[in-house]
Amino acid sequence: MGYKFGLDIGISSVGWAVIGDDMSIIDAGVRLFDAADTSKNVERRTNRGRRRLLRRKSNRLNEFKKRWKAKGLVFDEENNKNPLVLRNKALTEKISEGELFLALKNILKHRGISYLEDAEDNEKGNDFQKALVLNASEMKTKLPCEIQLQRYLDFGKYRGDNTIDDNNKNREIIYISNVFTIQGYKKEIEEILSKQSEYHQFIDEFFINEYLDLFLTKRAYYEGPGNEKSRTDYGKYTTKIDPKTGDYITEDNIFEKLIGKCSVYEDEIRASASSYTAQEFNILNDLNNLNIKGKKLTKIEKQRIMDLVLSEKTINMKRIIKMAINDEITSFSGARIDKQEKEVFHTFETHRKLNKALAEIGVSINSFSREELDQIAYILTINTDKESILEAFNREKINFNEELSACLIEFRRKNSSLFNKWHSLSLKIMKELMDDLYETPKNQMELLTEMGVFKTNIDKFKDNSVIPTDLVIAEIYNPVVSKSVNQSIKVLNCLISSYGYPDDIIIEMARDKNNDEQTKRIKKFQADNEKELSHIIERVEKEFGIKIKDEHFYGQKALKTKLRLWNEQNGKCPYSGKPIYIHEMLTNAEMFEIDHIIPLSISFDDSRNNKVLVYRNENQLKGNRTPCTYLKSLNRSWNYESLKFFVKDTKINHKKARNLLFEENITKQEVLQGFINRNLNDTRYASRVVLNTLQGFMKAHNKTTKIKVINGSFTAQLRNKLKLDKDRDESYAHHAIDAIIMCYSQMGLNMFKWIVKNIIDYETGEMLDIEKFREISSDQLYIDYIYYERMLTMNKNIHQVKDKIKYSFKVDKKINRQLSNETIYGTREKTDGTIQKISKIKDIYSKEGYEKFKKKMPDKNDKHKLDDFLMYKNDPKTFEILLKTVEMYRDTPNPFLAYKEEMGEPIRKYSKKSNGPYITSLKY
Repeated sequence: MGYKFGLDIGISSVGWAVIGDDMSIIDAGVRLFDAADTSKNVERRTNRGRRRLLRRKSNRLNEFKKRWKAKGLVFDEENNKNPLVLRNKALTEKISEGELFLALKNILKHRGISYLEDAEDNEKGNDFQKALVLNASEMKTKLPCEIQLQRYLDFGKYRGDNTIDDNNKNREIIYISNVFTIQGYKKEIEEILSKQSEYHQFIDEFFINEYLDLFLTKRAYYEGPGNEKSRTDYGKYTTKIDPKTGDYITEDNIFEKLIGKCSVYEDEIRASASSYTAQEFNILNDLNNLNIKGKKLTKIEKQRIMDLVLSEKTINMKRIIKMAINDEITSFSGARIDKQEKEVFHTFETHRKLNKALAEIGVSINSFSREELDQIAYILTINTDKESILEAFNREKINFNEELSACLIEFRRKNSSLFNKWHSLSLKIMKELMDDLYETPKNQMELLTEMGVFKTNIDKFKDNSVIPTDLVIAEIYNPVVSKSVNQSIKVLNCLISSYGYPDDIIIEMARDKNNDEQTKRIKKFQADNEKELSHIIERVEKEFGIKIKDEHFYGQKALKTKLRLWNEQNGKCPYSGKPIYIHEMLTNAEMFEIDHIIPLSISFDDSRNNKVLVYRNENQLKGNRTPCTYLKSLNRSWNYESLKFFVKDTKINHKKARNLLFEENITKQEVLQGFINRNLNDTRYASRVVLNTLQGFMKAHNKTTKIKVINGSFTAQLRNKLKLDKDRDESYAHHAIDAIIMCYSQMGLNMFKWIVKNIIDYETGEMLDIEKFREISSDQLYIDYIYYERMLTMNKNIHQVKDKIKYSFKVDKKINRQLSNETIYGTREKTDGTIQKISKIKDIYSKEGYEKFKKKMPDKNDKHKLDDFLMYKNDPKTFEILLKTVEMYRDTPNPFLAYKEEMGEPIRKYSKKSNGPYITSLKY
């Protein structure tokens, strides 16, 4: 007896099944594992960056203390004076050595950033950008310490990002951020030291330069960690030895080692996708993939297209190709298609934008050679900031004047998305292929195959006794998909070891990239359906005065679908042009049918994109023909041209429009195959990789096993017919059941194909018996062959195996895992020796904040519990103000909020002049 293996590859699971030729379920199970979560990489990198930041800050402060002590100067770290006040005081009057130490040490802790100026270009940006613009504006007349002290006095805080209800400015909400430029802090340092040099002799030019050097020292991001004395391969100072000199290798830019190697010349690095050569190569490859009226573009036509793309202000490839070939174009094939089913082309985007930017400073892009443009693109891709770009220009001996350098740097800043990709090939191989791309109609894959570049899958796998996971996932770059496929191959190897090589392996791959995406997609689909149906019900009641009730749906199971199609078609039958009256649809359901536009047996498409609501008699007359064939056979006013106008006017989506206006002969074998490829086979990149590698392995070992990577919608058809609900929350069994259904679907499809095989000559594509073909291509017969003939057997087998499904779990063997949560809580030791965690009421003016305050407040007879609040012990006068406020506004839901609304400002901390900082939070 032969076997079929089914593999339902999910994000964090692999459902598998072994099915016999007699439909018996031999074995079934689920492999479970944690989905690869790329967001954890961001968290890991962020934490590593934070550790380095803290370590470097600590080193900076220790070095400052060391130098201060070496000079024999006084420093008093125990002094609890406010460093912010000291910094402001130092600008105008003498402060002691100890106070100066505290002020200079405080500045070293937070040195500012170098990119605040960028915010000035984006005043209409988000809140953070607005805060940066405000800082930039205030720094024109004030120093950072002056701005910070003023905010501290006005708002009670200055650090972090805060939203302030500014009562002095018509209660406008303003956003403040404690982010200032390095240059701003540098100016403050210079003014402080200049003033204090009048009182302290040790502050001379050497001292000032030494301190500024310590303050401004910053490791370039492209150098990475390590130094000459402490080498590491993660930074530019590597531990590798140069075989020629015997010295350690010191690299220019650590990111150069991260650039992938060319797919052809493995010693060559990949080219920047923004290089002139890569852009020209890509557009030529696109053009060579096109078929226009059955013809390929000539060399001269391609050259014309190139010239037009580079010279036209707006790019419309269909119009440009039409101009180049001097002929009308209704459509062409071979173009790349995006998610919206639109044709996409490479268009020299970077080159055209750069040309415009250079023209603004009077520089012609034609003054640069191809090599110079390629080199500029490389530098702008691997470097991201001004300093690294200028250093790269100097290193490569590119002598641009200041204006041109500034133009390129600004262009890179404003178009960063253009410089974040690398091509899969090097400049070397692209230049070698360029002439052939012009001279011949072959694309890059065809040319590289002719060169014998690619090793066949047979050669790859002939020495492997089991399917090698590393070779299968080598070309899958999505880590989530890669992990899922890795686990699937391991399951497959185990099944082959237990049962031998099967007749068929049917695979279905996940459509989502992660669990969150899957959850969002399902919720969005359900919400959109509910919203659409509610809108239709409201429309019917508003326009026709008919209230659709629950009993209407009980009487017609397909009414929801009919209503959606009716609304989509603007209440008109696309086959006859007659209006479909809503009251007739609700009361006389037999008058209307849901038809598959392209017969289900031909299209294998049971989605809404292949369904229309039509009059029953029209559907009977149409039969198993396409709308085009049916309407062209009639002699009446509503014809095929009418249908075209109908499709255009109703704004039906692209896929449904394509089905309604499908003009090819569905009795031809290549058309049938096209539908199979489009609607049954999964053609996504990762799916093709799995398919090709598994097929290669089977051929290498002379196995007859057939591999099929199918579209999930085909499996869903059978699941719906079997009335098997997929409860994702109940258990993981549905993954194994899906694998079983996949095998059953394929068995039904094989049987249907066997019947069709006797009607179509697959060698010539000729239809041997058209009438017989039309008979068996009936939707009902197709469903009978695939589903109903064995429905009872399928249902019985699935229900019998449900409780016998096996489960296995991937053991996580990685040892360097996080052991605890990151949050470190403050603690206090109480008088009885117990340790208490410090918590915080974030906003006493919010409903939640005051509720928490009330819960922590003791009864009148238990006032000793007030010491739970840190303010009660550390600032009793301020705490007394809070208690008086509570008593004064005790009849309001939130006394603190009531005080704020009446007084026009929040409660302030106690001070002699009643101008203390605002209180917003409380620790307990």
